[in-house]
Amino acid sequence: MTTATSESIRQIVCVLDALHCGGVLVAPDGTIVHANRRFCRMMQRAWGDLVSRRIWDFFPPQQATQLRYDFAQDAYEEIEREAVLPQADGAELPVIVSSRPLDSSSMLPAHRIYTVIDISSQKTAESRFQEQFQDVARLSDTVLEQALALKHYSQTLEEQVAERTSELRQANLDSILMLAVASEARDTDTGAHVLRIREFTQLLGRELGMSEREAEELGFSAILHDVGKIQIPDGILKKPGPLTPEERKLMEQHTIFGERILSKRRFFDASRMIARSHHENWDGSGYPDGLAGETIPLPARIVHLVDVFDALTSKRVYKDAWSLDEALAEIERCCGRMFDPGLVRVFLPLARTNEVRDIMSLRHDPVFV
Repeated sequence: MTTATSESIRQIVCVLDALHCGGVLVAPDGTIVHANRRFCRMMQRAWGDLVSRRIWDFFPPQQATQLRYDFAQDAYEEIEREAVLPQADGAELPVIVSSRPLDSSSMLPAHRIYTVIDISSQKTAESRFQEQFQDVARLSDTVLEQALALKHYSQTLEEQVAERTSELRQANLDSILMLAVASEARDTDTGAHVLRIREFTQLLGRELGMSEREAEELGFSAILHDVGKIQIPDGILKKPGPLTPEERKLMEQHTIFGERILSKRRFFDASRMIARSHHENWDGSGYPDGLAGETIPLPARIVHLVDVFDALTSKRVYKDAWSLDEALAEIERCCGRMFDPGLVRVFLPLARTNEVRDIMSLRHDPVFV
């Protein structure tokens, strides 16, 4: 090994050891050159048990064969996929693996650097919330069936049917609000953000010509826009400084996580659209699908606008609150790039009304009414 090669390896080792995720340097023949401490903990193995062994030696035979094949096929390709790491105790750790081959002009051509992010907590949370939604759906079905049965009673029971149905609807809406507050409490001001988003959305919906009922339903759909953040680690969600590209990519996954979490029932159709598409930009530069213009669902376009407005005018761990004038100037600057120009034209004068100022003043714990 030349002095230049040794120096290249030393520099890469320093970088890997500084990462907040698992990091591995692998030679062209699959031999592990270095594994940082976080990766060793993930594998439940000492550094000396990993280094100088081929990476597929730790996998069951069938997976090892596939890994060797993938390693050969993907020698010069970038990789990013979900996978599982076999641990020393026999358990499997779900992770996101990213890999980049080193440049052919470097001192280590064909070597690969792997970064590994533990997503076991997200997987557990996703499974838990899917089960909870299924329980809520089953409970709602039971209560709705009882409400429908009451329709066959005599005329004297009609008021009871109406009352029971109203209570059920309010209970469902309160459950949705509580879930939204739970998902936001880790990130913003203990749930007041979701209340402001609901009120801003309803107000803009009415201004666009929606009926009171339509605007109210859209407002409740909007409060679940960031429910997918439940699956984002606190270290990323509450990070005061800029995110790394890997952290940013994981943060952007909250749109897909949110769509997965929400029930497939028609009642949640708008919520799923909003959860997935509220970071799409009018010019197509957003995520996760790169939608543009009117291909972005209108509910998602509305929530995108009011969510950014509320974020600008609210204090966060990484910034102070902007003034109303500063926020509206930024909204106008991003018109046609981030935001639907038609919505911006309606929102700018609306934002200077007393109604909007009253909503902006909501900075306390929510009250379920």
